[in-house]
Parts: sequence; structure tokens; C-alpha cells
Amino acid sequence: MKKIKFEYRITLAYLLIGGIWIIFSDKILNYFIDESKLLTELQTYKGWFYVVVTGILFYLLLKKHLEKLRKAEFEAKESDRLKTAFLQNISHEIRTPMNGIIGFTNLLETEDLPENKKKEYLQVIARSSNQLLAIVNDVLDISLIETGNIKVNNDSSNINLLMDELFHSFQPIVKKDIRFFLEKELNDSSAFIFTDIVKLRQIIYNLLSNAVKFTDEGFIKFGYTLKNNKIEFFVEDSGIGITPSLQSKIFERFSKAEKQNFKLYEGVGLGLAICKGNADLLEGEISVESKENKGSKFTFTIRHNPVVQKQLQTELSVNEPISEEPGTILIVEDEESNFLFIKEIFKHAQIDYIFAENGKEAVEICKKHNNISLVLMDLKMPEMNGYEATRLIKEFKPELQIIAQTAFALEDEKIKVLQSGFDGYISKPFKKDQLLEIISEFMSV
Repeated sequence: MKKIKFEYRITLAYLLIGGIWIIFSDKILNYFIDESKLLTELQTYKGWFYVVVTGILFYLLLKKHLEKLRKAEFEAKESDRLKTAFLQNISHEIRTPMNGIIGFTNLLETEDLPENKKKEYLQVIARSSNQLLAIVNDVLDISLIETGNIKVNNDSSNINLLMDELFHSFQPIVKKDIRFFLEKELNDSSAFIFTDIVKLRQIIYNLLSNAVKFTDEGFIKFGYTLKNNKIEFFVEDSGIGITPSLQSKIFERFSKAEKQNFKLYEGVGLGLAICKGNADLLEGEISVESKENKGSKFTFTIRHNPVVQKQLQTELSVNEPISEEPGTILIVEDEESNFLFIKEIFKHAQIDYIFAENGKEAVEICKKHNNISLVLMDLKMPEMNGYEATRLIKEFKPELQIIAQTAFALEDEKIKVLQSGFDGYISKPFKKDQLLEIISEFMSV
């Protein structure tokens, strides 16, 4: 049923109350009073009584309604202000690495450039590219969380392996004079739980990134403990801390953009909002305790859902050889720059490959060559896309393993890929080690 507008509701209420009051009050007065003069006076008092009472009622109704409108207006203005500040900030954060990429790419074109300078410029380009990719990933992640287009994929995962991986990843970038600690309560064989390890990793990674960014001296400590059938993860530091007035807002998206004391630090202010969104998806809670200039401690909990003990799986290092007889890998890619990148990786890793520009050509190559042991398949291509090509290849070579490589990085896309007959998935842009790692996984089977 369509809701009646406020102005119609209040007018209708006024008329109904007034009508009921006039009819029944007049009948009561006429029943008890016969004298016309007294009746006239009482009619006047009755009118004033109605005016005063309805005035008070309408004042209260209007006040309540206007307070809601003013609150909504304030929130809308605040949201617009934060979004404007966020857009200004993200523009700065995107243009900064882009300036490094474009500027140092142009410098590489300089003739007779010394080798050490080339190496230095390439390092700047790599850092700027990683910074730009991190910004794009943050914006994409918060968009998925806000729109509800993200799902939880629970699986058996070893949280000790995750914590060790994060410790070794961050150890080289923690400032030299800062003490860096990891605390784990479970032993390795008891650390298997059912959870979405990707979202769990992202929360801890973002919290550690902030700790490293905002801590110039002292310590950084992270880990987990068991409390009341829950796992409580924590990241603690002795950094700049957070003022009490901001502690209730830091998990809101865009909140960082307006803070003057954060302007010296890079980032678009979405990391903690992503942490909060992922913690909610994992049915957990996240909180912070902090004192300005004395440090912060972030904690979040997830349900402890243990897996029956099993032997730890030893993962292949990306530095180990792919296989004694790796066979040939078919690269199916229509973008020349992407193919050249993969080609250089394979050249240095001494991996044989065949190239196909589209899905149709890939199907024909798989029919003619029996020594292809793995296919690296792009999804979006002319003539025949990767989905159709994979379906046709699987019809005559069901045992041939096919890895999808695509710029579509959404979680739903990954699920769709794996349900369409692909054996693996890697999202663009990927790094050398990531590509070699997934190839090692499938070539060693």
C-alpha cells in the first residue's frame, strides 16, 4: 500500500480531530447547559482549548519530522563532503604513481642511459605500478562489499601458515629499528579451521600495512589467541595512535580523506572499511583501542571452527624446477603486451610454449599437438572466447588442464570460471612468481 505523504496525513488528522471535537463537544454542552450566554462563553473556551491542544500536538509532530529531515540533510551533506574529499584524495593517490610510471618510462627512452640508472628507473616504475594496483583493488573491494556482490567461500585453511606467510612478507619492509613479533597459540597440526582464508588474509594484511605505515619506532606485534570458542586476532603497534574522537569513525568508508594528520601518509582511506566489511562477512567483530602518540591495538574475532587433524601439505616453492619433463604450455592470449610478458617469464624459466591468438586457434592446436601439458587460457577474445574454447578442448582432451587468466577479478567470476570446466584461475595483473607458482601446482600433478 502506497504511503500517504506527510502533509496530507497531518491535514487529514487536523480535520478529523476538529470534526470529532466540534460534533461531540457541542452535543455534550447542549445536553448539560441551557443558558445561551454561558453556552457561548463555553464555546469560546472550547475553541481556544482545541487551538492550544492541536497547536502543541502539531508542534511536536512537526518538530519530530523536521528533526528527521535535518538529520538526513546533515548526513547527506556530510556524505557529499566526505565523497568530495575522497575523490580529491584518490585523484592525488592515482596521479602520483601514474606520474612515476609515465615520467620514468619517458626517461628510459634517453639515449646512452647507464645500466644502473635503468635499473633504478625500473624499480620506481614497479613500485608505482604496485601502488596503483593496490588503490584499484581497494576501490573494487569496497564497491563489492557495499553492493553485497561478494560471497564467503569457507574451506579448510591453516592459519599458522597464513600468519607465517604474512610475517615473512612484512619483515623486509618493517623499519630497521622496529621490533616485529608474531604470536600463535595453536601448533601447526591444530591450526586447520574452516574459514574464508582470502578475506581473513586481507583483514590482517590491511591492519599490518597500517601498523607499518604509522609506526616509526618501538614495536609491531600481531597474532591470535583462543577465547570462548572464538579466535581473536590482533595487530598492535607503538605508532602515532588515533584520537578518541576518530576511533568511532575510522571503520567508515572515506573517513580518512578529511583527516589533516593523515595527509603525510599515502592511501585512500578504505583499508579499515574493507576490514570491517570482511569481518562482518566472516560473522566476526572488529574493534580498536588506541592512545594518541602511544600506539593502537586492533582486534577482530571469528568463530573457531576446527578441522580434523591432517598432515600439512608441503607447497612447492616457485624457485623449484617446474618438472623434470615439463612438456609444452599453450598460451592463448589476444593482447600482445600480455603475451610478451608471459613469453619473457617462460623464456627465463626455460619453459616451452606455443602461442594462439584466439580460442578457435587454440582448439585446432590442441587437436594437432599431443605434447601440450597445460593451457593458459584468456577469457575475452575475438572469434571464440575462452569459455567456448575450453568446452571444446575438454570434449576430446578431458585430462588436459586449463588455467583461466583474466582481468575479470570479481569473486563471482572466479566461481563461474571453475564451474565452467577450468582447472585453475589467475587474475590479471599477475606477477612472475604468481604465474610460476600456479604452473608449478598443475605441472607437478
